[in-house]
Amino acid sequence: MNRLKLLKTNMLLLIFVCLLLSSAAQSTKLKPGEWLRDWYLAGPFPLVESTNENKHLPDFDIDFLKKVGGEAKVLVREGAPVKFKGATVRWKKHESPESVVDLDREITRSSYVTAYAYTEVESDDEGIYIFSLGTDDGGRLWVNGQQVWDCTKARAVAPDDDLIPVRILKGKNTILLKVEERTSAWAFTARFLPFNLSDFVNGQQLFDVSVKKDGSALLKSSVQKPVLDLLFKNIDAKVTTDKGKEEVWQGNWDFGKDLVLPISKRYQENKLTISATLTNGSPWQKEISFYSGMPSLYTLFKDRATPYRIIVAADASESEQWAAQELQHWLAKISKATFPIKTDDEEITGHEIIVGYNKRSLALLGGNVEIPAETDDSYVYQNINENILLLGGKQRGAMYAVFSFLENELGCRWYTSRVSVIPEWNDYTFKYLNHAESPSIRVRNDFYHEAFEPVWAARNKVNGAMNFREQHGGVEGYWGVHTFYQFMPPSEFFGAHPEYYSLIDGKRTHERAQLCLTNPDVLDIITERLKKVMRENPGSLIYSVSQNDWYSPCQCEKCQSIVKEEKSESGLMIWFVNQVAERIKDEFPGKYVGTLAYQYTRKPPQNIKPRENVVVRLCSIECCFAHDFKSCPQNKDFLEDLQGWAAIAPHMYIWDYVVSFTEYVLPFPNFNVLQPNIKTFQENNAIGIMEQAAYQSRGGEFAELRAYLIAKLLWNSEIDVNTVVDDFMAGYYGRSGQYIRSYFDLLQNIVTPETHFGCYLRHDDNLFTSEFAIEAEKLLDKAERVADNDEILKRVEMARLPLMYLKCVKNPVEAKIDGTYDRFCRIVEREGITHLSERGDAYVKRFHENVKNAE
Repeated sequence: MNRLKLLKTNMLLLIFVCLLLSSAAQSTKLKPGEWLRDWYLAGPFPLVESTNENKHLPDFDIDFLKKVGGEAKVLVREGAPVKFKGATVRWKKHESPESVVDLDREITRSSYVTAYAYTEVESDDEGIYIFSLGTDDGGRLWVNGQQVWDCTKARAVAPDDDLIPVRILKGKNTILLKVEERTSAWAFTARFLPFNLSDFVNGQQLFDVSVKKDGSALLKSSVQKPVLDLLFKNIDAKVTTDKGKEEVWQGNWDFGKDLVLPISKRYQENKLTISATLTNGSPWQKEISFYSGMPSLYTLFKDRATPYRIIVAADASESEQWAAQELQHWLAKISKATFPIKTDDEEITGHEIIVGYNKRSLALLGGNVEIPAETDDSYVYQNINENILLLGGKQRGAMYAVFSFLENELGCRWYTSRVSVIPEWNDYTFKYLNHAESPSIRVRNDFYHEAFEPVWAARNKVNGAMNFREQHGGVEGYWGVHTFYQFMPPSEFFGAHPEYYSLIDGKRTHERAQLCLTNPDVLDIITERLKKVMRENPGSLIYSVSQNDWYSPCQCEKCQSIVKEEKSESGLMIWFVNQVAERIKDEFPGKYVGTLAYQYTRKPPQNIKPRENVVVRLCSIECCFAHDFKSCPQNKDFLEDLQGWAAIAPHMYIWDYVVSFTEYVLPFPNFNVLQPNIKTFQENNAIGIMEQAAYQSRGGEFAELRAYLIAKLLWNSEIDVNTVVDDFMAGYYGRSGQYIRSYFDLLQNIVTPETHFGCYLRHDDNLFTSEFAIEAEKLLDKAERVADNDEILKRVEMARLPLMYLKCVKNPVEAKIDGTYDRFCRIVEREGITHLSERGDAYVKRFHENVKNAE
């Protein structure tokens, strides 16, 4: 009897266990990429209404599963009850017919609630995967009992919105998701994806710095500590200010906790550098810029009044004094307020705009201030409380700080020497100023006629010149070119000393020849005459000792033995120039001897290297300018020579070409190569670049725009060219600028991969089709119709001049009949254009004769 009763009891227990097991959660196979559709759902659980979309709803943090194991260790089976506050919900098995699990349909359409979704996945191996998740609204996620994700935001469901690395164990793994509902839709979607450590850490924003109400800064991670443990072995953090110049704090971060960064409460921009080691041993770094401290608002001017005055040193340089006057002038134009100029000897009043390093700025900066060299063109402008400091080297740096402040902060533009666009403001306020720049190229020679005007050049940071010109801040002149006969004219020496000149085919000659550089007398004479030039012209940086502008180098045995050893005529040239440079170095420290790598000397030598005080001036005259140097097969040899010179020469100075010298007014679609070519020169030791253009008169194709853009690129090769062009189009051409820009784009786009042209492009090139001319005429007609005034119309006509010219030289009869030629002549006379070609008057005369005689 007892045995029978025991048997029945055991059978009932077995049946109960079987029923229990049959209702427990079932695992699914982990298959990366496939949506997780099988879930157990429990809810709704009520939350408190809130309008704050950046925090969880009130009561979301309550563990509604506490009585069934809790959120970290929940026990789930189908139909099992979950009790809370006198209410009961039950786990419900759900297989979603689609990738999105619709909680509105499966749980409730009520607002301000939350629910749980639970599933288990089975894995054959242990490993790291991405748990890809999208929720509407925020939520929280646990994997194998560890919280790995938390999102507080109100949002719509989006597949793969959050990518969370998780460690998956061999065998069963538990997934618990808690999703809150505010209003509208309520759903989620999830799946596993393969994990790649490098791709993940470089593709996600893992860290952020938030600034609290008191101005302190908090370093936080967007992912949970268990996730960070999968990614990083260690993390170090460093905070710097002033564009990375001053280190504020450095230390190790326990990345399980938010870190209050120990930085100054003064309002300032900071840079956080996170340096870490990934779990695979690779280094990883991330930079984050952020502001800290409590900002104050300062008013520079308002309602035609200002509390500010401009301060310069009592012994300020000429350029600092002029820059202060320019600042006063343009601020008055902008604000209609008067900004008096005072010296640093006068009483401190606060509300000062301080130009240059002087007693006032140094007192505000405090500590050990490293004053830049006088010739350093770098600058910084910043505020210390209400005071504005415009700082840089005494020669040009402080001056550049003034113009950059006016340009960047107040919108001033000096497009040409004739056209300045200055906004008028009722007021200007600022919280924080801190901007620093250094030039991409030390010597910036914008060789356009439009760029020679010294005030425009100073305002636009053009500091290079062929020879010398008077300019505020001075110029880094390059004295001379093709100087062999300038130093040793044949009329003076050839009669008595023919041996000083080239031996050509067994005969000494000076006719379109060079010098015999192995003759010791030639070295003595050129050295002494160079010294005389340097004493009489001290304003230049570089002094040329260079070949004449033709071929015929000396063929004598001594010269050619060096050429053969160096496998290039440049070897002989560098051998000679090095000796000159050695002889002048003590008397002229800081000065350079320059020579050409041009035509027959373009190929670098095999063994010899230029001295430290020698500058090699490489010329790109043979290049294709339809495409940049790196992308065009026709430029392959030049690029190899450039790189070869850069490998041996401490300093390069580039002579580049940006127009058609045959026909200055001809459309010349090379704008797309200007930036990449300048960057290529910069990469190859260029301390100077001369962009030779239409230098003899106004009237070159898009001369105003190209001169302005080249100045910007030589200063900062990383600028956004399209932004500069758009700004110029709007500022210089007004309403017409939209159509001039369309014409500009049309012109640049006629260049194809098969197009090639050099700096002697001609009007009969098949580049200039009738289809191009017709479309261009339509756009320029529109530009003329919407011109704001007569002055703008004249600028549009100058932009149209190349198209008129093209018609005159390609269809002269039609140009006479329809008035194009007469209009062209009127514009040329009105604008004072004297050169249509580098060949000057002879070409102008021939152009007019060809048009007038055409039948």
